[in-house]
Amino acid sequence: HRMKAAVYHGPRDIRIEEIETPEPRSGWVLLEVKASGVCGSDLHLYKEKTSIPISSPLGDGIYVPGHELSGAVAALGEQVDGLAIGDRVAVEPLIGCGECKWCNTGHYNLCNYNLIGFQYLGGFAEYCAVPAEKCFLLPEHLSFEEAATLDCIAVAEHAVKRGGICNEDITVVIGAGAIGLFTLQAAIAAGSRDVFVVGTHDFQLDAAKKLGATDVVNARTENPVERIGELLSGEGADKIIEAVGGATRVIDEALSMIRPRGTIVMTGIFLTPIDLNLFNLLTKEVTLTSAWGYEYWNHRKEFEVGLDLLARGTIKAKDLITHKFSLDEIDLAYDAAIDKANSASIKVQLVF
Repeated sequence: HRMKAAVYHGPRDIRIEEIETPEPRSGWVLLEVKASGVCGSDLHLYKEKTSIPISSPLGDGIYVPGHELSGAVAALGEQVDGLAIGDRVAVEPLIGCGECKWCNTGHYNLCNYNLIGFQYLGGFAEYCAVPAEKCFLLPEHLSFEEAATLDCIAVAEHAVKRGGICNEDITVVIGAGAIGLFTLQAAIAAGSRDVFVVGTHDFQLDAAKKLGATDVVNARTENPVERIGELLSGEGADKIIEAVGGATRVIDEALSMIRPRGTIVMTGIFLTPIDLNLFNLLTKEVTLTSAWGYEYWNHRKEFEVGLDLLARGTIKAKDLITHKFSLDEIDLAYDAAIDKANSASIKVQLVF
């Protein structure tokens, strides 16, 4: 009835502890966790104190991270149909209230939702309790590690949908981390005729080339606005998806790269106010929008759409999983995910 878990207590303070193994309530299952990814949002909270209030069963500001997870069903709560002990599943971690207008219209990403890995105990543990309806059966050829990237893939799918990317478009993806590289693949799958990727590390841009990018730009060694202008003969991009966030000036750069009446989709988390050239936004009649999490794509969940694309090989994840650590090596996992310049990490996972 006890399990080992990585418990977050505050910035730079995550500890391996023994805690009670959760019991699956009615409609939930207990998973034996097999793989769990370190997300950019995990890093933001690990590196610095933020204003995001998080309370879990362990207390205020104390929680077990890990919302990018997969595993095997270990126990069934009451009233669970369609799953059996031993089933291999990926977990959609976003849990809406199920009652508000956003949940009732399929936009549950706009609900004041809770997350596995924040308000509920997450996948940085030997076991994790999750709603049965949030479990998606995996085909045999798909590994647990690949399946644990589906949260990232669903975010990329949502960004592509929010941008309305189609086969008429020339797209620029700003950011070549895991989200950016999955967005590159999602934009190609949506039919974008060219997709350019802007990043800051050569190893990321090499991965982008292998995944089908038309061309890449290293923002550390050349001016990304000028270089994209050259590549597009001064015409500007039809669609731009930003996947950086932080304290960067990428939105302002995107406003310089976009064509008149183009669309910019923001997916990065900006923790502080940023400067924007609103004159560019005004005179180009640019649509500046955002993509938050994921929802339904017409009648199907974007998480499920992502699983289909991954299972068919349309989107590839295996080569983007660059680092794997055990639960006891949680500090090393965070260090590798933060220090990309030295670790050359793209997606870091805990593997059980």
